[in-house]
Amino acid sequence: MATDKKARHESRVTAVKVLFAFLAREEKVELKEVMEHIVSLEEKKNDDFAESLLQNAIENLGKIRLIIKAFAVEFAFEKIAPINRAVLILGITELKFFDTPPIVVINEYIEIAKAFGEEKSASFVNGVLDSFRINIGKQREEERE
Repeated sequence: MATDKKARHESRVTAVKVLFAFLAREEKVELKEVMEHIVSLEEKKNDDFAESLLQNAIENLGKIRLIIKAFAVEFAFEKIAPINRAVLILGITELKFFDTPPIVVINEYIEIAKAFGEEKSASFVNGVLDSFRINIGKQREEERE
């Protein structure tokens, strides 16, 4: 069980690195090329979970950007630090399109923000992801009514 948690955490870290590099190149390179490069640098094997996260993120990038803009209203999307954008995109992706418990998702991306972001990154990521989680919960309750 602990190994699975560690593997998932490492997959999320890999996905953040790949997305960060992909976005830094203004999406002008193939995502697959970036993934292969990062995985080879880390001397890893294929990472199905990271690939699935990234594929979902890229396929839904327009929607996810709108969600981030809606929940980080005090910041223009382009002004959000690039590493925080990558963390938020993947966090929103996992909250919206995966069955991972929301508290796990939020805690994982807070830890990643602490590791790679600036001093205030973790609290910023926490605020945006938690606000989105609360909103998703309200939407699901309304759908059940």
